[in-house]
Amino acid sequence: MKLQKFFARAVELGIEADPRGKEALKKMLKKQKEKYDKLEAKDKPFFDTERLWNPFGDSRIINGTGEEEIRCIAVGIDIEVPEMLLIDRLREKGKKIDAVMIHHPEGRALADLEQVMPLQVDVLMQSGVSVTRAEAQMRPRMDRIRRSIHADNLFRTERTAELLGIPAFNCHTITDNLVWQFMEKTICKKEYDNLDELLKAIREIPEYTAYAKKGNPPLLVNGSGSGRTGKIVASEFTGGTNGPEEFLEEQARAGVGTILSMHVTEKTLDEAKKHHVNMVQCSHMASDAIGINLLLDKLSKEEKRLDVLEIAGFIRVKRNA
Repeated sequence: MKLQKFFARAVELGIEADPRGKEALKKMLKKQKEKYDKLEAKDKPFFDTERLWNPFGDSRIINGTGEEEIRCIAVGIDIEVPEMLLIDRLREKGKKIDAVMIHHPEGRALADLEQVMPLQVDVLMQSGVSVTRAEAQMRPRMDRIRRSIHADNLFRTERTAELLGIPAFNCHTITDNLVWQFMEKTICKKEYDNLDELLKAIREIPEYTAYAKKGNPPLLVNGSGSGRTGKIVASEFTGGTNGPEEFLEEQARAGVGTILSMHVTEKTLDEAKKHHVNMVQCSHMASDAIGINLLLDKLSKEEKRLDVLEIAGFIRVKRNA
């Protein structure tokens, strides 16, 4: 399978798992097309035409023509310049690596991270939070993220891939959508006698088991193990990065008892304690690995010769997609 087709299928699978639903994303892409068509010729070069078909601003091919044949890919959660040099060294030693799949965004994918954050509003709506309140609280957070990223040196990894001739692409919200969907179905929809039982169920998922054995288990960061869970949501699994701390109070008011999160900020934890909401930090790397594995399982059915090299924090676990 060629790189462009491989990535396009990843986008399609991310759309299928998106909390907003396919129709909402189709409308969003249509509006982007209308916006582009209205631009004056002098402004069109500054429009990211990727947005005409790919709704995930933090997921894209950052190096390559798209015509490269993909059979062996190096897959990692965080791949930057050192990992690119490692890949280049492995290729020198004879290891066949056709492309690199990176989870956390680099280059233009990182520059556009805040574009995916509005989907958090739809996640919260499913928990009973008012859309108008969630949107109002999200806007200042998006602005802060954009300003923060704008000051970063964004293109080191992208340029390294170009100089070394290594095709590379980001799959961030694409795979985060998949793990969000997985956790909602596998964990959140079930009932548990207490938080200890919930924690045990999470730890039995193969990726969480593997990382727990390495000293990185799911953690109950707020709540008592003997306490009841109440309504469980995985509201901090997708949407680019953490939402505003105000979301914690909104979820408490909507009747949420336990929040599953990839990573909990200190300010969010303070809010959880204040509003008596249980919080489980499910291990960031293990959570990311689940989403990547779910995507690879599906793509492996279409590219049966696909070979995966695990690097940069990623552990491959195969399931029946």
